[in-house]
Amino acid sequence: MDVKLPSLEKTNLRESFFKLLQEFPTFPATKNHFVVKIDRLPAALKDDEQRKLGITLNPQGIDKARDVYEKYISGNQYMYLVDGVDLTSEKVTIEHKGRQINGYLPVGPFMMEREYPDDDLTIRFSETNISFVDTIIRPWIQLYSVYGNLEKDLTTNIDIFFIAKEQLSSRKTSFKSIFLGPSRGAPVVRKIYKYRDCIPYNIVESQQVQYAMEPDVGSMATAWRFSTYDVITPINGQL
Repeated sequence: MDVKLPSLEKTNLRESFFKLLQEFPTFPATKNHFVVKIDRLPAALKDDEQRKLGITLNPQGIDKARDVYEKYISGNQYMYLVDGVDLTSEKVTIEHKGRQINGYLPVGPFMMEREYPDDDLTIRFSETNISFVDTIIRPWIQLYSVYGNLEKDLTTNIDIFFIAKEQLSSRKTSFKSIFLGPSRGAPVVRKIYKYRDCIPYNIVESQQVQYAMEPDVGSMATAWRFSTYDVITPINGQL
């Protein structure tokens, strides 16, 4: 039996691919263009409350660190000291029925259970001269270890904004100008992960260091629990 394959129109295929690259919704997204907004710091995160825990001898510096970092958190759209995030996944357990039952054809696959996204939100903070992790996150975790989230409200909300490299200002923009030519567009938010009731509970990686010939700018990863999350995709820049 002869099988006749459809002809491959190379020109149309190539032009169709280039057309996708000129449209904003189908333009390849950059994964490493993002900013993070931390909504607020807990009111209990201060020197006086830390002294009551008895974990450290004479805790001090939290209040001063809040003065440094508060202006980059509360009321602002981002926390600029983040250089990495590990987001949430989704998983549903399914089962295939491969045998016939009483002569009937099997149906499926069958959904067994939906696993709540139990993986953490991981945020990696750049290490700076006044360490955000040591002066803010570390005592925050210590408060959580003593009070949980019952007596004191230790939660915050976190938004992660993923940014497109540019918003095409006109469909007349050529393929070449997207990659090589000057941009006539502006950055635009392409999606937002919104996490609610977040609490840091683990400093995952503190990156122990050693002497080296050249200075090395490190970072520290922190794990966060949360209650719910949403993924919002603005269309044409509109939520």
